[in-house]
Amino acid sequence: MAKYFELQLKVLQVLNHFLPQKVAGTEVYVWALSKQLQTLGHHVEIIIPNYDNSKSEYYNYDDLDVHKYPETTKVDRALIMGFKSPDGLVSFTNYLQLKKPDIVHFHELAGSNGITLGHVIAAKNFGAKVFFTFHLAGYSCKTGSLLYKEEIQCAGMIDIAKCSSCYLQSRGHNKVGWILSAASNVLFTLKINSTKWNNKIGTALGTSFLINKQKNDFDLLIKHCDKVISLTKWYREILLLNGVSPQKIAFIPQGLTSNVILNNVEKIEKSDNVLRLIFVGRISYFKGLHLLIDALMQLSKDSVALDIYGQNDGTDYEQLLKEKSSRYTNIRWCGKLAQNQVIYKMKQYDVLCLCSTFSEMSPLVIQEAFAAGIPVLASNVYGNAEQIIPNENGWLFKFKDVNDLKIKLQQLLDNPTLVEIAKRNNKPIRSFGSVAQEQLLVYQNVMRAE
Repeated sequence: MAKYFELQLKVLQVLNHFLPQKVAGTEVYVWALSKQLQTLGHHVEIIIPNYDNSKSEYYNYDDLDVHKYPETTKVDRALIMGFKSPDGLVSFTNYLQLKKPDIVHFHELAGSNGITLGHVIAAKNFGAKVFFTFHLAGYSCKTGSLLYKEEIQCAGMIDIAKCSSCYLQSRGHNKVGWILSAASNVLFTLKINSTKWNNKIGTALGTSFLINKQKNDFDLLIKHCDKVISLTKWYREILLLNGVSPQKIAFIPQGLTSNVILNNVEKIEKSDNVLRLIFVGRISYFKGLHLLIDALMQLSKDSVALDIYGQNDGTDYEQLLKEKSSRYTNIRWCGKLAQNQVIYKMKQYDVLCLCSTFSEMSPLVIQEAFAAGIPVLASNVYGNAEQIIPNENGWLFKFKDVNDLKIKLQQLLDNPTLVEIAKRNNKPIRSFGSVAQEQLLVYQNVMRAE
């Protein structure tokens, strides 16, 4: 066999969207990894679905070739429930045959007509080495929050009865959730799959089957990957808890994609006593911007200000928040912020606010804030808590708790020295060059073991 680890590797990076059409954590991560691998002498291409289009399209972004394969599947219940595969899977498989990659690296799966488990299986059957990076916790948690009934942090093991009860509550079945959960468990025991009834009641009563399918899909994903990548220690523990072999997991911590080094970023001095907050991220319910706005509406306009930078997720969420905050002159909507300007812009503020309403894996924006020399106030979920040391480099508030967020902000207003102390406690930031070097070593070790 050829010594692939000594030669140029042909790598396909696979995800649902890519830059510049969508700018979010996963897309930026894939761009940074691909660019670093190019620099190290390897051939890298990006492949994404060409939604609602029967033809292939190609474009180049920052010297990266991006292939959009045809994906014309109409989203319906059968597709969402996993009863059928998206039409584009055939085109995806044909592209593998054409390109003959050594490595196919997946970064996300979709619930309908995007990249699916079927694509992972197709890549494995083709004969490529298959990798999967977990950027989200939703593959092992149906709600994605890893909070049991939105109150207690969950250990993360998929348990049909417990997860069914939690998921039903998250879907708004608070009052009758226990009845639906009990009935769903009975139907599951009797092997009566009500999800095939094609109605909402059937879906609710089939929750145990949905959780069981999630567990089976998770196991199949792991089975068809040569290696899975965890960006965090906390999710590595969840993978182990769900039966993933330690030998199959590679822990590669997140790194900063920007070339900006903290010492080279000019300090910006304050000229007043206003606590300046910045939000950077998707304008989406999942990022919890509504919690921050609700908290600010209860504080003095003259003592705290918020600037919001982000891209709309395509819903009415942004417009609703703009209307809600229109009377508050201390809340400004500043539009989209270019990736290479994030750290420079953050230097103008005192605190980054990240109010996640789900368990983020390892938000890059936290490291960007640390690189800019400012602390972070974030919701207490696993991905935030692993990076933030309370009262040292930031603060954590209770999940989805506006009142606790307001209390934390008021504490910062009452004690300005807390922010100044936290600014001095930032530690050196890991570069993405290190991330790429470690990922390449994982690729090479898998190729070498063949």
